[in-house]
Amino acid sequence: MAIPLATSRSHLYQAITTSRTQSDDLQRQLATGQKSETYGGLGLERRQFIEFNTDLSQLNGYLRSIDQAEVRVDILNETLTQVWDSVSKTRSDSLSTNFDLNTDGQTLFQSEATARFQDIASILNTEAGGRYLYSGRAVTDKPVVPGDVILDGVGAQAGFKQIANERQLADLGDDNKGRLDLTQPSGTEIQLAEDGTHPFGFKLAGVNSTLTGVTVAGPAGAPPAIDLEVTANTVADGEAISFSLTLPDGTSTDIVLTARTGAPEHPGEFQIGATEADTAANITAALDAELLRKGDTELIASSHFAAAENFFNFDAANPPQRVDGPPYDTATALVDATEANTVFWYQGELSSDDARSAQTVKVDDYISVEYGARANEDAFRVALQNLAVASLDTYTEGDTNAQDRYDATRTRITVNLSSQSGNQTVDSIIADIAGADSVIGRTKERHDTHGALLTQMVEDIQNADIYEVSAKLLDLQTRLQATYTTIGTLQGISLVNFI
Repeated sequence: MAIPLATSRSHLYQAITTSRTQSDDLQRQLATGQKSETYGGLGLERRQFIEFNTDLSQLNGYLRSIDQAEVRVDILNETLTQVWDSVSKTRSDSLSTNFDLNTDGQTLFQSEATARFQDIASILNTEAGGRYLYSGRAVTDKPVVPGDVILDGVGAQAGFKQIANERQLADLGDDNKGRLDLTQPSGTEIQLAEDGTHPFGFKLAGVNSTLTGVTVAGPAGAPPAIDLEVTANTVADGEAISFSLTLPDGTSTDIVLTARTGAPEHPGEFQIGATEADTAANITAALDAELLRKGDTELIASSHFAAAENFFNFDAANPPQRVDGPPYDTATALVDATEANTVFWYQGELSSDDARSAQTVKVDDYISVEYGARANEDAFRVALQNLAVASLDTYTEGDTNAQDRYDATRTRITVNLSSQSGNQTVDSIIADIAGADSVIGRTKERHDTHGALLTQMVEDIQNADIYEVSAKLLDLQTRLQATYTTIGTLQGISLVNFI
């Protein structure tokens, strides 16, 4: 059956239209590099394409969070190293017994401690992108007040120096004997008693005696007291009695009195008298002198550390403590400080939970990393306390007790800044943050690898093969040209030409 000429022309025109549409699409693919502008154009692969893109979007979200966390963790690592360096150098320097005073009445160790105190206070105010890194969850609150304000106070707010001075007065008492009353009820009796029930001064912990002819009892009673009586004048040279005293910071010291037949040559010695009463009087005089000496050395140093604990160690439920006074030298209690009368050195988040949990980043569907920090964590607080105490005192060349008082402070700093079982250290915080950094880094590497694979899969589905498209386009153009030629030939056919 013959095909009508009009029908042939119609088919050819339709073929041209289809070819032009195909040509336009191929040219678009060449220009954009993509197979289709719509999901439908991807055919059976469209579902995979959507799923891969969703996974890739989620991965990119995790990677953005990781990038932000990495910046903060890197800064934490750097600043923690600086704090560790200051603490480590302070601990090392505290081992030196050098007592050369500068013109301001302090040693080089003290001057450097002051500078390190200011430095750590500044470091703990580090921020990144408008977020304070050592404020816990309160990222917009500057966590530490300026170092000079902490030490010196501002306006009506007392700083550490004032708090420490008030505590020193309360611990020494009005006679500088550490709140102990030394009396002789009779010529042969001696009593050493605490002056009341309160947290200040020396506390009687025990007594041990090898003095023959001397009876000893206590500590007993409320307030506690130790009673001695010289019952026979039989004390021998070299015999001794030791009074154990607990200090305000929880440490202890002993007052040892040694009997001598001749005149005493060293502190803590007493002369055996001609009578029981003479011996009792000499023991009393030697004990009185030792109380004053211990008060001016061990007790003052201990008092400063107790004041530092009262001032620096506080939380939401327990505000800083200060002596209930004036008067301070007869005070019997500590009271809660207020922000109106005392500098609260830490202004960040006050919480009892783990500081690391204060900041978290979700790095995977099932992995969240904690990297928070607070400036009032024990390791930072202890460092600030000890540096503050180190910078506190001044000495004079004529003070015979100056070096002993300085050494009492220095040796406590050595112990307090040394690693002790159960105590948090800057090293342990560094380890925590390093652990978080490691998890973040490994997860990022895994996401980068997975993301690259997903990207390749998406591109394989979405991207057109330029060489294949070019070949198809060339073939299509050839066929179009042939179609145009055919149509041109058909257009030239007439009945006359046919006959």
